[in-house]
Amino acid sequence: MRQISLRLPANILVLLCLASVLVACGKPLPDPLMERSRDTPQWFDDAKLGIFIHWGPASVPAYAPGKALAPGELEEVLLGTAGRQELPYTEWYSYPLARPDSSTARYHAEHYGDAPYRDFGPEFERRVNQSWDPRAWADFFQRVGAHYVVLVTKHHDGYTLWPSRVPNPHAQGWGSERDMVGELAQAVRDRGMRFGVYYSTGLDWTFSLVSEGDLVRDMLRSAPRGDDYAEYAHAHMLELIERYSPDVLWADIGYPQGGRLDDVLTRYFAAVPDGVVNDRWAALDTIGAIAEWPGATPVLKWLARQLISMDDGTLKDDPARIGFKTEEYNSLAGIPPYKWEATRGLGASFAFNAAETAQDMLSADELVRFLVDTVAKNGNLLINVGPDSFGQIPAIQQSPLLGLGEWLRTNGEAVYGRQPWQRFGNLDGRELRYTSGDGVLYATVFGALDERFTLEDPGVPWQTLEVLGANVLQVEKVPDGIEVTLDAALPGPAAVVRYTLP
Repeated sequence: MRQISLRLPANILVLLCLASVLVACGKPLPDPLMERSRDTPQWFDDAKLGIFIHWGPASVPAYAPGKALAPGELEEVLLGTAGRQELPYTEWYSYPLARPDSSTARYHAEHYGDAPYRDFGPEFERRVNQSWDPRAWADFFQRVGAHYVVLVTKHHDGYTLWPSRVPNPHAQGWGSERDMVGELAQAVRDRGMRFGVYYSTGLDWTFSLVSEGDLVRDMLRSAPRGDDYAEYAHAHMLELIERYSPDVLWADIGYPQGGRLDDVLTRYFAAVPDGVVNDRWAALDTIGAIAEWPGATPVLKWLARQLISMDDGTLKDDPARIGFKTEEYNSLAGIPPYKWEATRGLGASFAFNAAETAQDMLSADELVRFLVDTVAKNGNLLINVGPDSFGQIPAIQQSPLLGLGEWLRTNGEAVYGRQPWQRFGNLDGRELRYTSGDGVLYATVFGALDERFTLEDPGVPWQTLEVLGANVLQVEKVPDGIEVTLDAALPGPAAVVRYTLP
């Protein structure tokens, strides 16, 4: 458990899109708009740490089966070589619920009888109104050291967390009467953090839901292909931009071909000149029709496997990429020539799963390592919280995040506003990660430090060596590198060695 894995990653969707050579995966954007989408504003590059929030009607049953996916397992699930097909994601509750033989459907029947998923919407808002305080969330995120917050405003179940003026033609009243998006945006911005919105652009199960057990085929066939959804998504995008001026516009599972993406992004960058978007805008609905053909899905999977096998692991940029690159439950092997963002839940699920325990969560030590590794490789970390249906962030999620915040209060100098160095990690000796900026090289050394420890010499001239949060008594170059003597041991999870460069 607590391993980095994948959850519906953009690379698989792109591979499937590329595999479908019979259609285009979305109209190309005009060159200036494409370039602007890939232009990373300084605030985003400097921020390094954001909070993702998955919260909605699925937080009421708060159920998902199974443990976290192991590294690479989701690719096996998607490509049909894994031993399971159900995903451990609470926010996907209504997808397996539609299949009577699923464990989710059995759980639902045992606890809720034949009550429809739609019943969770009013119950969710009732619970939220009972106890949710957006200011308490914002205070907590500030203590963690986050510089931006991204709220899921609509997930695949179609429920909106704001009182939209755009009616859902298939689910009247399926959304909050309370403006949860606006309240959180205000609270977050009042504390000096940026605010962004996630919107499930490619899937909306109130428009289309196929749940037959093959995740790839179901996902492709569920992508709404009608003009009604394209107009609906377009109108929602414009509404979110107009009402909340989000600093981050975070799409998921593609964008409908007819949704006028060029218009959305043009209006967005005009309204938010230093806004930023992610890379999940490929038009999934264009290949949904192919999945209807008998035998087409196995062919798509085979083609995807061939493309994966030809990947040489080189961190090359994709000239067709819109926005910054998204890696979900994953990391990169080195420093890429582009900005990216790693995102994952603290446990196996993004939304709250009542069955998860403290042992299922990343520890504070693991969070520190994940953040530092990501920043050293030119990325940001968007770490997720899954509040319960009453709007409370469970203690087992708070604890590791507060541990990360405590570490950042001493060592954040090596994280915020820093850039990758010429290499991200050590060549010899104990494990560390490098960052740099303002004439300083930082080496974040993982683990506890004894009063005397040795680390590799970075191989560049330096004038002084310090250790953040400690007093350095002696520095000596030795055959194995650099030996540092402190006045007291440091307990970990990591310490920052600060080199002042000439």
